[in-house]
Amino acid sequence: MVSRSTILVASVTGAGVAATASALLMRRARLARPDLFPVYRPLHRMIEPGEPRQVAVIYNPTKTRAEAAVRMITAQLGFANWPRAFFYESTLEDPGTGLAQQAVKDGADIVIAVGGDGTVRAVANGLAGTDARLGVVPLGTGNLLARNLELDISDLNGCINVALHGTSQAIDMIHLELTGHGKELDPIDYLVMGGAGFDAQIMNDTREDLKAKIGWLAYVGASFKHVFTRRRPAQISVDGGTPFARKIRTVLIANCGKIQGGLNLASVAEASDGRLEVIVLTPRNVVSWLRLAGQYMTRRPDTRFPVVEHFVGTSVTVDFPRQPLPVEVDGDVLGEVDSMTATVVPGAVNVNVYPEELEIRTFSDLVEAREDLVEQQVRWWQRLLRL
Repeated sequence: MVSRSTILVASVTGAGVAATASALLMRRARLARPDLFPVYRPLHRMIEPGEPRQVAVIYNPTKTRAEAAVRMITAQLGFANWPRAFFYESTLEDPGTGLAQQAVKDGADIVIAVGGDGTVRAVANGLAGTDARLGVVPLGTGNLLARNLELDISDLNGCINVALHGTSQAIDMIHLELTGHGKELDPIDYLVMGGAGFDAQIMNDTREDLKAKIGWLAYVGASFKHVFTRRRPAQISVDGGTPFARKIRTVLIANCGKIQGGLNLASVAEASDGRLEVIVLTPRNVVSWLRLAGQYMTRRPDTRFPVVEHFVGTSVTVDFPRQPLPVEVDGDVLGEVDSMTATVVPGAVNVNVYPEELEIRTFSDLVEAREDLVEQQVRWWQRLLRL
Protein backbone atom coordinates (compact mmCIF):
# COMPACT_ATOMS: atom_id res chain seq x y z
CA MET A 1 0.00 0.00 0.00
CA VAL A 2 1.28 3.48 -0.91
CA SER A 3 1.56 5.82 2.08
CA ARG A 4 0.09 9.30 2.23
CA SER A 5 3.57 10.79 2.56
CA THR A 6 4.65 9.07 -0.63
CA ILE A 7 1.61 10.44 -2.46
CA LEU A 8 2.28 13.91 -1.04
CA VAL A 9 5.94 13.86 -2.13
CA ALA A 10 4.97 12.62 -5.58
CA SER A 11 2.32 15.33 -5.90
CA VAL A 12 4.69 18.10 -4.84
CA THR A 13 7.41 16.78 -7.14
CA GLY A 14 4.98 16.53 -10.05
CA ALA A 15 3.71 20.04 -9.42
CA GLY A 16 7.28 21.36 -9.31
CA VAL A 17 8.16 19.64 -12.58
CA ALA A 18 4.99 20.95 -14.20
CA ALA A 19 5.64 24.49 -12.97
CA THR A 20 9.23 24.38 -14.22
CA ALA A 21 8.15 23.02 -17.59
CA SER A 22 5.44 25.68 -17.87
CA ALA A 23 7.94 28.43 -17.05
CA LEU A 24 10.38 27.15 -19.67
CA LEU A 25 7.63 26.88 -22.26
CA MET A 26 6.41 30.37 -21.40
CA ARG A 27 9.91 31.78 -21.74
CA ARG A 28 10.42 30.02 -25.05
CA ALA A 29 7.06 31.24 -26.30
CA ARG A 30 7.85 34.81 -25.21
CA LEU A 31 11.09 34.76 -27.18
CA ALA A 32 9.29 33.44 -30.24
CA ARG A 33 6.18 35.60 -29.93
CA PRO A 34 6.85 38.68 -27.80
CA ASP A 35 3.74 40.26 -29.28
CA LEU A 36 1.55 37.63 -27.59
CA PHE A 37 3.24 37.78 -24.21
CA PRO A 38 3.47 41.46 -23.27
CA VAL A 39 6.00 42.62 -20.71
CA TYR A 40 4.38 44.18 -17.65
CA ARG A 41 6.16 47.33 -16.47
CA PRO A 42 4.39 48.47 -13.28
CA LEU A 43 6.04 51.91 -13.24
CA HIS A 44 6.11 52.65 -16.97
CA ARG A 45 3.33 54.90 -18.22
CA MET A 46 2.41 54.17 -21.83
CA ILE A 47 2.18 57.19 -24.15
CA GLU A 48 -1.30 57.95 -25.49
CA PRO A 49 -1.63 58.44 -29.28
CA GLY A 50 -1.89 61.95 -30.68
CA GLU A 51 -3.05 63.14 -34.08
CA PRO A 52 -2.77 60.44 -36.78
CA ARG A 53 0.55 60.33 -38.62
CA GLN A 54 1.82 58.32 -41.56
CA VAL A 55 4.32 55.72 -40.40
CA ALA A 56 6.95 53.84 -42.39
CA VAL A 57 8.74 50.77 -41.06
CA ILE A 58 12.18 49.69 -42.28
CA TYR A 59 13.06 46.30 -40.83
CA ASN A 60 16.01 43.94 -41.02
CA PRO A 61 14.56 40.52 -41.94
CA THR A 62 17.61 38.68 -40.55
CA LYS A 63 16.66 39.59 -36.97
CA THR A 64 14.73 36.82 -35.22
CA ARG A 65 12.12 39.14 -33.70
CA ALA A 66 11.60 41.34 -36.76
CA GLU A 67 8.32 39.69 -37.79
CA ALA A 68 6.95 39.94 -34.27
CA ALA A 69 7.90 43.63 -34.14
CA VAL A 70 6.10 44.25 -37.44
CA ARG A 71 2.96 42.58 -36.06
CA MET A 72 3.14 44.65 -32.88
CA ILE A 73 3.56 47.91 -34.81
CA THR A 74 0.55 47.03 -36.95
CA ALA A 75 -1.48 46.26 -33.82
CA GLN A 76 -0.54 49.53 -32.10
CA LEU A 77 -1.41 51.51 -35.23
CA GLY A 78 -4.81 49.80 -35.18
CA PHE A 79 -5.36 50.67 -31.51
CA ALA A 80 -4.44 54.30 -32.26
CA ASN A 81 -6.68 54.39 -35.36
CA TRP A 82 -3.74 55.59 -37.46
CA PRO A 83 -3.25 54.80 -41.18
CA ARG A 84 -1.63 51.51 -42.16
CA ALA A 85 2.17 51.76 -42.26
CA PHE A 86 4.44 51.52 -45.30
CA PHE A 87 6.80 48.56 -44.90
CA TYR A 88 10.28 48.29 -46.42
CA GLU A 89 12.65 45.34 -46.06
CA SER A 90 16.33 46.21 -45.81
CA THR A 91 18.94 44.43 -47.92
CA LEU A 92 22.72 44.23 -48.13
CA GLU A 93 22.58 46.66 -51.07
CA ASP A 94 20.37 49.10 -49.14
CA PRO A 95 20.51 48.61 -45.36
CA GLY A 96 18.13 51.53 -44.86
CA THR A 97 19.44 54.86 -46.16
CA GLY A 98 17.80 54.78 -49.58
CA LEU A 99 14.67 53.19 -48.13
CA ALA A 100 14.35 56.00 -45.57
CA GLN A 101 14.69 58.61 -48.31
CA GLN A 102 12.01 56.81 -50.30
CA ALA A 103 9.76 56.63 -47.22
CA VAL A 104 9.97 60.41 -46.83
CA LYS A 105 9.13 60.86 -50.52
CA ASP A 106 6.15 58.54 -50.00
CA GLY A 107 4.86 60.87 -47.28
CA ALA A 108 6.02 59.26 -44.04
CA ASP A 109 6.06 61.46 -40.94
CA ILE A 110 7.67 58.80 -38.73
CA VAL A 111 10.17 56.22 -40.00
CA ILE A 112 10.79 53.33 -37.60
CA ALA A 113 14.07 51.41 -37.80
CA VAL A 114 13.57 47.80 -36.69
CA GLY A 115 16.93 46.07 -36.28
CA GLY A 116 20.40 46.53 -34.85
CA ASP A 117 22.66 49.57 -34.68
CA GLY A 118 23.60 49.24 -38.35
CA THR A 119 19.96 49.48 -39.45
CA VAL A 120 19.32 52.43 -37.11
CA ARG A 121 22.39 54.27 -38.40
CA ALA A 122 21.48 53.66 -42.06
CA VAL A 123 17.89 54.86 -41.58
CA ALA A 124 19.10 57.92 -39.64
CA ASN A 125 21.43 58.80 -42.53
CA GLY A 126 18.43 58.80 -44.85
CA LEU A 127 16.42 61.06 -42.54
CA ALA A 128 19.19 63.57 -41.70
CA GLY A 129 18.15 67.11 -42.52
CA THR A 130 14.46 66.26 -42.98
CA ASP A 131 11.44 66.91 -40.72
CA ALA A 132 10.61 63.20 -40.50
CA ARG A 133 11.07 61.55 -37.11
CA LEU A 134 13.14 58.46 -36.43
CA GLY A 135 11.65 55.72 -34.24
CA VAL A 136 13.96 53.07 -32.79
CA VAL A 137 12.92 49.44 -32.18
CA PRO A 138 16.16 47.76 -31.03
CA LEU A 139 16.73 44.14 -32.07
CA GLY A 140 20.53 44.04 -32.18
CA THR A 141 23.37 42.99 -29.88
CA GLY A 142 24.56 46.40 -28.71
CA ASN A 143 21.48 48.59 -29.28
CA LEU A 144 23.70 51.56 -28.45
CA LEU A 145 21.44 54.42 -29.56
CA ALA A 146 18.48 52.88 -27.74
CA ARG A 147 20.54 52.72 -24.54
CA ASN A 148 21.61 56.35 -24.89
CA LEU A 149 17.99 57.38 -25.47
CA GLU A 150 17.16 55.45 -22.26
CA LEU A 151 14.76 53.04 -23.97
CA ASP A 152 14.00 49.78 -22.17
CA ILE A 153 15.50 47.40 -24.72
CA SER A 154 13.90 44.38 -23.02
CA ASP A 155 10.40 45.81 -23.55
CA LEU A 156 9.65 45.55 -27.26
CA ASN A 157 6.07 46.77 -26.81
CA GLY A 158 7.25 49.82 -24.85
CA CYS A 159 9.90 50.70 -27.46
CA ILE A 160 7.28 50.60 -30.21
CA ASN A 161 5.01 52.82 -28.11
CA VAL A 162 7.84 55.39 -27.84
CA ALA A 163 8.76 55.05 -31.53
CA LEU A 164 5.17 55.86 -32.53
CA HIS A 165 4.03 58.36 -29.93
CA GLY A 166 7.16 59.74 -28.28
CA THR A 167 8.34 63.34 -28.08
CA SER A 168 10.61 64.58 -30.89
CA GLN A 169 14.19 65.36 -29.90
CA ALA A 170 16.89 66.58 -32.29
CA ILE A 171 20.15 64.66 -31.84
CA ASP A 172 23.61 65.14 -33.33
CA MET A 173 25.51 63.01 -35.80
CA ILE A 174 29.24 62.56 -36.30
CA HIS A 175 30.58 63.00 -39.84
CA LEU A 176 33.70 60.88 -40.28
CA GLU A 177 36.19 61.27 -43.12
CA LEU A 178 38.77 58.50 -43.57
CA THR A 179 42.06 57.97 -45.38
CA GLY A 180 43.33 54.44 -45.85
CA HIS A 181 46.63 53.45 -47.47
CA GLY A 182 47.04 56.97 -48.86
CA LYS A 183 43.58 57.12 -50.47
CA GLU A 184 40.44 58.94 -49.36
CA LEU A 185 37.69 56.50 -48.43
CA ASP A 186 33.95 57.04 -48.49
CA PRO A 187 32.89 59.25 -45.55
CA ILE A 188 30.37 57.90 -43.07
CA ASP A 189 27.96 59.39 -40.54
CA TYR A 190 27.12 57.76 -37.23
CA LEU A 191 25.09 58.41 -34.09
CA VAL A 192 26.86 56.94 -31.08
CA MET A 193 30.54 56.06 -31.16
CA GLY A 194 33.36 55.21 -33.54
CA GLY A 195 36.93 54.25 -32.86
CA ALA A 196 40.22 52.85 -34.05
CA GLY A 197 42.29 50.10 -32.45
CA PHE A 198 41.22 47.72 -29.72
CA ASP A 199 37.45 48.17 -30.09
CA ALA A 200 37.50 47.61 -33.87
CA GLN A 201 39.70 44.53 -33.43
CA ILE A 202 37.16 43.07 -30.99
CA MET A 203 34.26 43.77 -33.36
CA ASN A 204 36.15 42.20 -36.24
CA ASP A 205 36.96 39.00 -34.32
CA THR A 206 33.58 38.42 -32.65
CA ARG A 207 31.69 35.50 -34.16
CA GLU A 208 28.21 36.29 -35.47
CA ASP A 209 26.81 32.95 -34.29
CA LEU A 210 27.97 33.69 -30.73
CA LYS A 211 26.42 37.16 -30.86
CA ALA A 212 23.11 35.55 -31.82
CA LYS A 213 23.33 33.08 -28.92
CA ILE A 214 24.76 35.05 -26.00
CA GLY A 215 24.50 38.68 -27.11
CA TRP A 216 27.12 41.24 -26.08
CA LEU A 217 28.99 38.65 -23.96
CA ALA A 218 30.39 37.34 -27.24
CA TYR A 219 32.61 40.43 -27.34
CA VAL A 220 34.29 39.41 -24.07
CA GLY A 221 35.90 36.30 -25.57
CA ALA A 222 37.21 38.24 -28.57
CA SER A 223 38.70 40.93 -26.32
CA PHE A 224 41.22 38.58 -24.65
CA LYS A 225 43.05 38.17 -27.95
CA HIS A 226 43.93 41.87 -28.13
CA VAL A 227 44.24 42.99 -24.51
CA PHE A 228 48.04 42.84 -24.48
CA THR A 229 48.95 43.58 -28.09
CA ARG A 230 51.37 46.44 -28.70
CA ARG A 231 50.09 49.98 -28.34
CA ARG A 232 50.20 52.12 -31.48
CA PRO A 233 51.42 55.72 -31.89
CA ALA A 234 48.78 58.33 -32.73
CA GLN A 235 48.78 62.09 -33.34
CA ILE A 236 45.59 63.80 -32.11
CA SER A 237 44.37 67.35 -32.77
CA VAL A 238 41.11 68.66 -31.26
CA ASP A 239 39.39 71.69 -32.85
CA GLY A 240 42.44 72.42 -35.00
CA GLY A 241 44.75 72.74 -32.01
CA THR A 242 48.38 71.67 -31.76
CA PRO A 243 48.64 67.89 -32.28
CA PHE A 244 49.74 65.80 -29.31
CA ALA A 245 51.18 62.30 -29.36
CA ARG A 246 49.98 59.23 -27.49
CA LYS A 247 50.67 55.50 -27.61
CA ILE A 248 47.12 54.22 -27.72
CA ARG A 249 45.29 50.99 -27.15
CA THR A 250 42.26 52.61 -28.75
CA VAL A 251 40.87 56.05 -29.50
CA LEU A 252 37.11 56.59 -29.47
CA ILE A 253 35.13 59.50 -30.89
CA ALA A 254 31.77 59.64 -29.13
CA ASN A 255 28.56 61.52 -29.79
CA CYS A 256 27.29 59.84 -26.62
CA GLY A 257 28.87 57.13 -24.49
CA LYS A 258 26.52 54.59 -22.93
CA ILE A 259 27.26 50.95 -23.80
CA GLN A 260 26.26 47.53 -22.48
CA GLY A 261 26.21 46.85 -18.77
CA GLY A 262 25.16 50.39 -17.90
CA LEU A 263 28.70 51.72 -18.52
CA ASN A 264 29.17 55.24 -19.86
CA LEU A 265 32.55 55.63 -21.58
CA ALA A 266 32.09 59.38 -22.09
CA SER A 267 32.61 61.91 -19.32
CA VAL A 268 30.24 64.63 -20.52
CA ALA A 269 29.10 64.02 -24.11
CA GLU A 270 25.37 63.63 -24.76
CA ALA A 271 23.46 63.01 -27.96
CA SER A 272 22.04 66.55 -28.22
CA ASP A 273 24.79 68.83 -26.89
CA GLY A 274 26.47 69.79 -30.18
CA ARG A 275 29.82 68.35 -29.06
CA LEU A 276 31.88 65.24 -29.56
CA GLU A 277 34.18 63.61 -27.02
CA VAL A 278 37.53 62.01 -27.78
CA ILE A 279 38.33 59.13 -25.41
CA VAL A 280 41.94 57.95 -25.47
CA LEU A 281 42.73 54.62 -23.77
CA THR A 282 46.40 53.84 -23.15
CA PRO A 283 46.64 50.84 -20.75
CA ARG A 284 49.88 48.90 -21.11
CA ASN A 285 49.62 45.87 -18.77
CA VAL A 286 47.33 44.10 -16.31
CA VAL A 287 47.84 46.74 -13.62
CA SER A 288 46.96 49.62 -15.94
CA TRP A 289 43.86 47.77 -17.22
CA LEU A 290 42.76 47.39 -13.60
CA ARG A 291 43.41 51.09 -13.01
CA LEU A 292 41.35 51.91 -16.08
CA ALA A 293 38.47 49.79 -14.78
CA GLY A 294 38.79 51.54 -11.43
CA GLN A 295 38.64 54.97 -13.04
CA TYR A 296 35.37 54.10 -14.78
CA MET A 297 33.82 52.51 -11.69
CA THR A 298 34.71 55.42 -9.41
CA ARG A 299 34.37 58.11 -12.13
CA ARG A 300 37.54 59.68 -10.75
CA PRO A 301 40.31 60.55 -13.22
CA ASP A 302 43.89 59.60 -12.38
CA THR A 303 45.71 62.83 -13.20
CA ARG A 304 49.20 61.55 -12.26
CA PHE A 305 49.17 58.32 -14.27
CA PRO A 306 46.20 58.54 -16.66
CA VAL A 307 45.24 55.43 -18.62
CA VAL A 308 42.13 57.11 -20.05
CA GLU A 309 41.86 60.74 -21.15
CA HIS A 310 38.88 62.77 -22.35
CA PHE A 311 38.94 65.73 -24.75
CA VAL A 312 35.80 67.64 -25.77
CA GLY A 313 35.28 69.71 -28.91
CA THR A 314 33.44 69.90 -32.20
CA SER A 315 36.07 68.29 -34.45
CA VAL A 316 39.09 66.02 -34.14
CA THR A 317 41.78 64.63 -36.44
CA VAL A 318 43.65 61.43 -35.55
CA ASP A 319 46.67 60.24 -37.55
CA PHE A 320 48.40 56.86 -37.26
CA PRO A 321 51.90 57.61 -38.59
CA ARG A 322 53.49 54.16 -38.45
CA GLN A 323 50.80 51.59 -39.04
CA PRO A 324 47.14 51.78 -40.11
CA LEU A 325 44.51 50.66 -37.61
CA PRO A 326 41.05 49.13 -38.10
CA VAL A 327 38.07 51.46 -37.53
CA GLU A 328 34.50 50.73 -36.46
CA VAL A 329 31.40 52.92 -36.11
CA ASP A 330 28.39 51.87 -34.05
CA GLY A 331 29.67 48.29 -34.11
CA ASP A 332 30.35 48.01 -37.86
CA VAL A 333 34.01 47.48 -38.89
CA LEU A 334 35.08 49.63 -41.85
CA GLY A 335 38.66 48.48 -42.46
CA GLU A 336 42.11 49.94 -41.80
CA VAL A 337 42.86 53.67 -41.96
CA ASP A 338 45.90 55.97 -41.77
CA SER A 339 43.92 58.92 -40.45
CA MET A 340 40.39 60.03 -39.59
CA THR A 341 38.71 63.38 -39.13
CA ALA A 342 35.42 63.64 -37.25
CA THR A 343 33.09 66.65 -37.12
CA VAL A 344 29.87 66.96 -35.15
CA VAL A 345 26.67 67.81 -37.06
CA PRO A 346 24.34 69.39 -34.47
CA GLY A 347 20.64 68.47 -34.44
CA ALA A 348 20.89 66.37 -37.60
CA VAL A 349 18.10 63.87 -36.88
CA ASN A 350 14.76 64.10 -35.07
CA VAL A 351 14.19 61.05 -32.85
CA ASN A 352 11.10 60.04 -30.86
CA VAL A 353 11.97 59.67 -27.16
CA TYR A 354 10.05 59.01 -23.95
CA PRO A 355 8.50 62.27 -22.63
CA GLU A 356 10.09 63.66 -19.48
CA GLU A 357 6.69 64.57 -18.03
CA LEU A 358 5.67 60.89 -17.94
CA GLU A 359 8.78 59.68 -16.12
CA ILE A 360 8.26 58.43 -12.56
CA ARG A 361 11.23 59.46 -10.43
CA THR A 362 9.72 60.54 -7.10
CA PHE A 363 6.89 59.48 -4.81
CA SER A 364 4.81 62.47 -5.89
CA ASP A 365 5.24 61.37 -9.54
CA LEU A 366 3.93 57.93 -8.54
CA VAL A 367 0.88 59.43 -6.78
CA GLU A 368 0.15 61.60 -9.81
CA ALA A 369 0.41 58.61 -12.17
CA ARG A 370 -1.61 56.14 -10.05
CA GLU A 371 -4.78 56.26 -12.19
CA ASP A 372 -2.83 55.68 -15.43
CA LEU A 373 -0.91 52.80 -13.87
CA VAL A 374 -4.05 51.10 -12.54
CA GLU A 375 -5.71 51.40 -15.94
CA GLN A 376 -2.61 49.96 -17.64
CA GLN A 377 -2.57 47.06 -15.18
CA VAL A 378 -6.23 46.26 -15.97
CA ARG A 379 -5.49 46.32 -19.72
CA TRP A 380 -2.46 44.07 -19.23
CA TRP A 381 -4.45 41.45 -17.31
CA GLN A 382 -7.28 41.58 -19.82
CA ARG A 383 -4.84 40.97 -22.66
CA LEU A 384 -3.10 38.17 -20.80
CA LEU A 385 -6.39 36.41 -19.94
CA ARG A 386 -7.42 36.49 -23.61
CA LEU A 387 -4.38 34.37 -24.62
